[in-house]
Amino acid sequence: MMRTCLLFSLILSSICLDTLCAQTKTGQNGLFDGVDYRWYWSPNAGVVIPDDDLRLNEANVFDVRVGKHLNEQWGMELELMRDEYDFDMDFDLKHYSATMNLIYTNHDPLWKPYFMVGLGGIYADARFPDTQRTDFIVNLAVGGSWYFVGNGARIRLEARSRLDTNNSKLPGQDGFGDAQFTIGLIIPIGD
Repeated sequence: MMRTCLLFSLILSSICLDTLCAQTKTGQNGLFDGVDYRWYWSPNAGVVIPDDDLRLNEANVFDVRVGKHLNEQWGMELELMRDEYDFDMDFDLKHYSATMNLIYTNHDPLWKPYFMVGLGGIYADARFPDTQRTDFIVNLAVGGSWYFVGNGARIRLEARSRLDTNNSKLPGQDGFGDAQFTIGLIIPIGD
């Protein structure tokens, strides 16, 4: 799974760079030079390394975000996330979270690196043993996005540390932090 995600990331990054170079040669202006103040939505998928466990074969995450840049550097996003893994033993652990993210973006280079901090709640649902729990969550992330088509759509890569207050000693819950790596899109809403 991890190799597939890395290969997919490299292919998308190569396509982005080729497209960016082509746009630079043609002298396109507009959204590529500054901040896009439109609302956007962002679907993302990737892998989770739960706590100190490195088994990635069945640890996946999906999130959807809606956001907007408030000024040249700062933006906000509402994020809904779901992940699931079973550790090859039908453990069936799922997490659901809702967070509000604050993002600081550097819009000067061709790619737009950003830092993100998010606060919210996370719900853990394990079937074996039957355990449900809601906890506080803090997301700390670094990422970047690249334009790849007209109208401002971008590819997004992100590495995140997801900190929560769940230390129930169950698999995937035996510490306070998960690493998360995602790839997705940023799709502007409107013209």
